[in-house]
Amino acid sequence: MQPALLQHLQSGLEAHRQGRLAEAEQRYRAVLAHAPETLDAINLLGRLLIQTGRAPEAASQLRRALDLAGRQAALWLSYTEALLAAGDFVAAREAAETARQITPQEPDAIFLWAEAQRAGGAWSAAAGGYRQVLALRPGHAAAALQLATCLQALGETAAAITAAREAVRHAPQAPECHNNLGNLLMAAGDLAAALGCFEQALRLRPQYPSAQINMAAALRDSGRLDEALAAAQAAVQTSQGHADAWQALGQAHHARADMEQALAAYRSGLERRPEDPELHWNFSLSALAAGDFAAGWPAYGWRWRKAEPPLPRRHWPWPRWPSGADPAGRRLLLWGEQGLGDRLLFLQYLPALLARGASVTLETDPRLVPLLRRSFDGLAFAEERPVQDPGQTAAGFDGHLPLGDLPVDAPPGQAWLRPDQDRAARLRAQYRGNSTDILTGLSWRSANPALGAGKSVRVGDLAPLAQAAGRRFVCLQYDVTETELAELRALFGDRLVVDPAIDARNDLDGLAAQIAALDLTVTVSNVTAHLAGAMGLPVWVLAPSGRSLFYYLMAQGSGTPWYPTMRIFRPAAGKPPAGQLPLVAAALQRLAKSAPK
Repeated sequence: MQPALLQHLQSGLEAHRQGRLAEAEQRYRAVLAHAPETLDAINLLGRLLIQTGRAPEAASQLRRALDLAGRQAALWLSYTEALLAAGDFVAAREAAETARQITPQEPDAIFLWAEAQRAGGAWSAAAGGYRQVLALRPGHAAAALQLATCLQALGETAAAITAAREAVRHAPQAPECHNNLGNLLMAAGDLAAALGCFEQALRLRPQYPSAQINMAAALRDSGRLDEALAAAQAAVQTSQGHADAWQALGQAHHARADMEQALAAYRSGLERRPEDPELHWNFSLSALAAGDFAAGWPAYGWRWRKAEPPLPRRHWPWPRWPSGADPAGRRLLLWGEQGLGDRLLFLQYLPALLARGASVTLETDPRLVPLLRRSFDGLAFAEERPVQDPGQTAAGFDGHLPLGDLPVDAPPGQAWLRPDQDRAARLRAQYRGNSTDILTGLSWRSANPALGAGKSVRVGDLAPLAQAAGRRFVCLQYDVTETELAELRALFGDRLVVDPAIDARNDLDGLAAQIAALDLTVTVSNVTAHLAGAMGLPVWVLAPSGRSLFYYLMAQGSGTPWYPTMRIFRPAAGKPPAGQLPLVAAALQRLAKSAPK
């Protein structure tokens, strides 16, 4: 190379190292204008283009260099980085494989190969690559960081946390490592430790939108809603309105039951990323909670494309039945894709479908069949199984419809579930005995794996109810422990009724008969609340706040259009549902005083 060109190249490299990228690019291009085949200049220009967000141009430049010198590992590594940045993961895997074959023991080549595997979703292969890097270079913090990401995707949470801690140990000044460890700890439910990680990440880099977004989520899940809102607002400002920051802000407003602001934030996010399923899904939840069913149900359809939690996909051989098509004389298969409470909500819309002349088979949880058989004349049933039934697939249907696609407008709000009245009458006589006590059912826990903790109360929290005179309390809770039973007996004494003949988890027909035998049910937001509401029976619900606030309980007020006989005791934003129990106890006392003698 001519001395003047070499000087240009060296000056460009120095400018590049010092962050004067425009000057560096000018000098690299000056070298290539006079000596187009200068591989070092092509490689350095390519890396600069990657750095400045011009990955496709970088890939083109580097591909030209590889045509000149196809066995230079450094060029293949730069080319792999360009392809990864451009989103061409298939070509990136091929390029990374070539680089690894040229230098099979070079940690940088193995790391990029693992990066290409990870980008394509090959988590196990990527994890193996990162482990190989760490064996060759134990202090490689980026490999430990990405190994943790892969292990999390593989469901190995404990191993992922260990790898993330290693990344922090090797790079304690890297905010990314603290942020990733915080994410893993938050997923494991250790919110206090997660918050500590996010705080450290933000001490190291105060203007770090990802850590601010994660901080907002951890604060929201901890019930610190004002702080969560502030963190999300900071993320919007720091990121200059990134879609993920708007989503965090929407979730913070939703947790505070401010649906108008939540919807505005989601709309801002969708302006920037209009095809984002998570934004559409969260928009739908806020719209439905606000009672805007016209906007909520179309957005609810995006649930199939959201990542977490994934919904089961059923590959039926028939088309999905269009909601506006005439179903008269058609054979349709309905199937449930969510939990029992959601199914009971959506089945409110089934009578309208049957009234239009459709012949409907419902594939459902067998625990619901006795109740539904009594409640819907002419409805056929198929047992829901973990693996799709080949016999069901071979049946001749004109179309299928997941239950969540039934709603198209406001809920009917009419009782549709019919309990076994004879069984309910026998239970009422059994529970009351010779007393004239008012029968009140109690349920205090939700088993929802994601939201249950925020919806539940402890048995000890029920103590205010024990002061209500003239009442006998019937246990409706499923999966009651011996410790809980002992606590209940200590609270309510001989006024407690526990019926060992009814399994509240598996005998839903029996649970419905129990509820129908009572004067009132007091419960948290779980299947008991849905059963009572669907039967049109009086039910008082201790509503959650924060993340666990779901749309059927609406955002405000003491009632819901889903279940007109439901009274909602709503806590202040960020407060647990147990705080409403003294108000419930006072309402029970007032009810007893106003009851006819």
